[in-house]
Amino acid sequence: MMTGILLASMLFCALLMGYLAEKVGLPAVVGQIAAGLVLGPAGFGLIHAGSTIEHWAEIGLLLLMFLAGIESDFGLLKRHLKQANAVALSGVVVPFVVFFCFGHLMGHGNKTALLWAVLFSATSVSITAQILTEYGQIKSDAGATILGAAVLDDLIAIFMWTVFQTIFGVGETSKLGLGLLGSTVVMLAFLVSMLTILALALQKVLPVIGRIPQPGLMLTLVFSLILFLAFSAEWLGLSGAIVAFLIGVIFSRQQEEQAIERGMTLIGNTVFIPIFFVNIGLKVSLHGLAKSWLLILALTILAILTKYLGASLAARWTGLQESEANLVGIGMVSRGEMALVILDLALAASLIGQSFYADMVFVILLTTIFTPIALKPLMKRG
Repeated sequence: MMTGILLASMLFCALLMGYLAEKVGLPAVVGQIAAGLVLGPAGFGLIHAGSTIEHWAEIGLLLLMFLAGIESDFGLLKRHLKQANAVALSGVVVPFVVFFCFGHLMGHGNKTALLWAVLFSATSVSITAQILTEYGQIKSDAGATILGAAVLDDLIAIFMWTVFQTIFGVGETSKLGLGLLGSTVVMLAFLVSMLTILALALQKVLPVIGRIPQPGLMLTLVFSLILFLAFSAEWLGLSGAIVAFLIGVIFSRQQEEQAIERGMTLIGNTVFIPIFFVNIGLKVSLHGLAKSWLLILALTILAILTKYLGASLAARWTGLQESEANLVGIGMVSRGEMALVILDLALAASLIGQSFYADMVFVILLTTIFTPIALKPLMKRG
């Protein structure tokens, strides 16, 4: 009963704050994150992030990334592969070098400096994908570049974290307990086999399922497939968000794409996706902020500038117009869930303390809020 009340409160507050945000000219997701701030430890302290909310939020992330994939143009993604590669590499190298040097400047050793470098090299495209969708820009040149680069960015971040674990003997690279080479081979084999089997099987299976007179059968199977493959990927050490996006790209090429997209949009936007954004706000606490606000400010500025400069310059060098390059640069700023995953793993491995963890969550939140606010003036509704 209490779980139902909590979820109802979160959904109502997300709806209200999202509406108010749109009324003052901000994207709805900013209001939904603000709902988490109001309800959580940073506000009235009525709700605290727990396992149930985390699970619902994770499902919301998977649905959000699946919808970003199914609304993408596969041909456009292929045509912008060069730009995506350049943006991903530059968007990782620039923050990696800067934060590694900054870590040493702050008096930390190689382990902590490398942890900062890996943490802030990651990119979250979930909020950017939501804004691109809202403004009909998901199939634009900039949108295709951002989505392609973000997938590559997350793969690079996972690989760097795996290398970090191997070098410093921190935890396991996956539930299989494999080393660097073994984990990399298993991850790549999983991705290639998953995409190949889906691409070959769906064209034959979906028409058959569509002829079965059972309401909701197609959506149930698609929903189950997303959850099964995404959580299988996470068990191997991969990002479930990446897998959900790639599944969406595969489904975007099927004849049943529009019906599936409408159904999954209804499921996601009604419950799970708002919970995901509210949960971001719930992770923030203002405790101890007065002692570390200068570090938080410095890290936030560096996080924004390094991603923006690295991604936007690479986009310009590979032929995108200045306006599109600016959009790409800002769209890659948000750290979001991938950085939070690395941060959680670092905390579990006792690499960082609880106070530093709270500071980093606040920095990640600030980059997450900055992205949709800065993106909106650059886009017109499509």
